[in-house]
Amino acid sequence: MSEKAENTGQRMVSNENIPKEQIEVPVTPHQIQLDENPDDIASGNKIPTVVSDREKNLSKEVETVPADVSSCFDSNQSVKEDSLIVDLPDPHEASMQTEVAAEPQGDPRGEPLLLPEDLNQLLETEEAKVEEALKNITSPSLPPRVDDAKSSAPVLLKSLSPPVPPRNKNDQTFSGQPQLPPRQVINTETLHLKVPCGDEMPGRLSMNTSGSSSSLAPPILPPRRIENPLDLAAQKDFLASTFRRNMRFYKNEDSSIKSDLDENMLTLREDSKKIDASLLPEEISSFWLNTLNDYQHTLLNDIESLHLQLSRGIPSAYRLIMWQLVSYAKSKSFNPIYETYLVQEAPFDVRELEDKLKVMDGVSFTNVKRITNILKAYLLFDSECEFSIDMTYIINMILDVSEKEADAFGLFVRLMKVYDLRLLFLPSAPGIDVLCYKFDRLVEESYPDIYKYMNEKGVHSSMFLAGLFTTLFQKKLTAETQPRIGDIVFLESLDSVMRIPAMLLCRSRDQLLKLGFDELLEFLNSGLVDDYIGQGNDVSSDVPSPGECMDKLIRDAMMEVIITPRIMKKYASEYEEIHRLDNEREEQYKSITEKNMHLQKHVRKLENDYTSLNREHVTIANELVKNRLNIESILNENNGYKLQILDLKKKLDAEKKKQLSSVYVPNDLKKDLEETLKKNSQVMDENLKLQDRISELERTVEAIKTANKNGTLFEYSDSKNHSLGAGWSGFKKVFK
Repeated sequence: MSEKAENTGQRMVSNENIPKEQIEVPVTPHQIQLDENPDDIASGNKIPTVVSDREKNLSKEVETVPADVSSCFDSNQSVKEDSLIVDLPDPHEASMQTEVAAEPQGDPRGEPLLLPEDLNQLLETEEAKVEEALKNITSPSLPPRVDDAKSSAPVLLKSLSPPVPPRNKNDQTFSGQPQLPPRQVINTETLHLKVPCGDEMPGRLSMNTSGSSSSLAPPILPPRRIENPLDLAAQKDFLASTFRRNMRFYKNEDSSIKSDLDENMLTLREDSKKIDASLLPEEISSFWLNTLNDYQHTLLNDIESLHLQLSRGIPSAYRLIMWQLVSYAKSKSFNPIYETYLVQEAPFDVRELEDKLKVMDGVSFTNVKRITNILKAYLLFDSECEFSIDMTYIINMILDVSEKEADAFGLFVRLMKVYDLRLLFLPSAPGIDVLCYKFDRLVEESYPDIYKYMNEKGVHSSMFLAGLFTTLFQKKLTAETQPRIGDIVFLESLDSVMRIPAMLLCRSRDQLLKLGFDELLEFLNSGLVDDYIGQGNDVSSDVPSPGECMDKLIRDAMMEVIITPRIMKKYASEYEEIHRLDNEREEQYKSITEKNMHLQKHVRKLENDYTSLNREHVTIANELVKNRLNIESILNENNGYKLQILDLKKKLDAEKKKQLSSVYVPNDLKKDLEETLKKNSQVMDENLKLQDRISELERTVEAIKTANKNGTLFEYSDSKNHSLGAGWSGFKKVFK
C-alpha cells in the first residue's frame, strides 16, 4: 500500500469515531457546479452527486470542514484553507460560522439520540454516499499562496455558494473537473526580497518549478535593528556609560593620536602581566588581569562582579594601569606639552601656594613642588579655568598613585576635560549647580523625610556639598581611602560619588531630624563623617580605625545607594529645563526693567516739559496783567489829553473873538499876533500830531482788546510814548 493510501486509511479510521449526528460534509464550489450544471460534465467522467435531500433543504447554512475530513485530500492536490474561505454576506452569518466552528464535539461514547427509524436509515445511506464520494473525489491544484495559514484553523465556506463563472465567452465548458481561473503567483522576486539560503532559514521550503508547494514560507521580513549591548548597559550602569563616553572621545581623536593611544594601551597590558600578584588572592588578581586584558568583555558579561570589586577598591598594584587604561591617559603627547608649560611663568603666586601646601593635611613634603608644577602646567594648558586651592587635593590624590609627573598631568587633564571636572572650576562654576541639583533630587526620591525636613529648615545641598565635590571628598577621607574616590570617578563618573553623602545622610537621619537651622548646617559641614564613625564604634565591639570606617562607608554606599545614568540624565534634563525657564524669566525681567527705565526717563522728560510750560504760562499771565494795567493807564492818559484839547479849543475860540472885536490893533500887537498865529499854527500842528497819536492809541487799545479776546500776547513799545511826552511838553511851552 502506498504512503498516500496509508494516510487516507488512517484519516478515514479517525473519522469513524465521529458520531453520525456530527458528521458534516464539505461541499466545494465544484460539487455545487456539478449538481446545478450536469450537462457540462462528460458522460465518461461523471462524478456522483454528494449533496443529499437533507442538505438541500438546509439552505444558507454555514458548515465547517473538520481537520480530519479536509486532510483526506492528496498532498499534491490539497486545497489551502485560506483559498476555501468565502466572504460572508453579513455579520450575522459570520457569527453563526464562528459558533458552529467553536461548537465542541460530543463524546462519541455517549448515548445516541433517539431518532425515527427512517431518519436513521437515511443517515446511514448518506454516510455511505459520503464515504464513497470522499474516496472518488479529487480537487484541482491551486496556485501557490505566499501566506501559510495555520493547519489547525477551521475552514469556513457557504454551503450554497454560486458557481464559478468562466473568465470569458471563449472558454470551453467544463470537462471532467472544473477549472479555476489562474491566480497570480507571488514569489520573492515580486516582493523584491532576497531569497535566503537554506542555512539561514531552516525549516522553510522553497517553491518548486510549478509554483506550488505543500508548505510555503511567508514573506521574509527585513532585518530588525539590533541594539548595541553596550548602549543598553550604559543606560543602567555607570561603568558602561563611562566606558562608552571614553570610547567616543577616543574615536573623535586623529589617526596619529589613535595609533599612539593603541600603542600605549598594549604597553599597559604588557605591564600588567609583570605585576607580582602574590600578595593578592588569586581570584582577585585573575579578575583584574582579565579586566585589564579585555575591559569591554568584562562590562558586557560580568559587570556585577566588576561593580562589586570596585566597591572594595582597585588593588594598588593595578590602580594606575586601570586608571590610564580606562581614561586613555597614557599618551606620549603629554610629555612635550608638560615640559613646554613647565618652564613658563605660573599664573598664580607659587611661593604662597607652596606655603599653603606645606601646612595642608595629607600632603607630603615631596608632593609640594610636584603639585605646584602640575597645577601651573594645567592652568597654562587650559586658560579658561580659574586657580583654586581645591585642585591641589585632586592632584595630590593622583600623585599618590602615579610616580611620574607627566603621567599625573595626563590623568588630571583627562579628568578635567573628558570627565567634565573642569566645569567645577570655571568662573561661573556651572557644574556645581548641576551636581547639587542632582543630589537634591536623589535625596528627595530616596529619602523624602530627610529632604522635606531640610527643605523646611531652608538648608540646600549647595550650602555644604560644593566644597566636597570640588575636592572629591579628599578633606573628609583618610590617606588610605583617598584613591578609592579616584577609582569611582575614573571607572564610573563624578555622579557616582553622590552615593557617599547620600549614605551619610541616611545613616545620620535620626540626628538630622532633631537639629535646627544653625545646628543642622554646622552638622552637615563638619559632623557627618564624625557621626558615622561614632555609629561604627557604638555598633561593633572592637573599635575600628577611621580608615576602616571610611572603607566601609564607600563599600556600603556603592552597594546600597542605587543610581543609574538614566536617572542622572533625567535630573540633568530637569535642571536644564528649570535653568532655561529661569533664564527666560530673567531675560523677560531684564527687558521689562529696561522698558521701565525707558518709561521713567520719558516720564521725567514730560515732567520737565510740563514744569517749563507752567513757568511760561505764569510769565505770560504776568505779562497779560501788566498789559492790562498799561492799557488802563493809556486810556486814562488819553482821556486827560482829550480834556486838555477841549480846554485849548475853548481858549482858542476866546482869543479869536477878542481879535475880531478889536478894530485897531497896534503894531506891537500885530507882531504879537503874528507870533501868536505862528505859535498857534505850531500848536495846531502839534494838536494834529496829538490827534494822530490819540487815534493810534485808540487803535492800540482796540488791538489789545482783540488780543485779549483771542488769548494772544500783545507786544507794546514805549518808543512812541516818548515822542508823545515831548509833544505835550512843547505844547505846554506855547502857553507859558
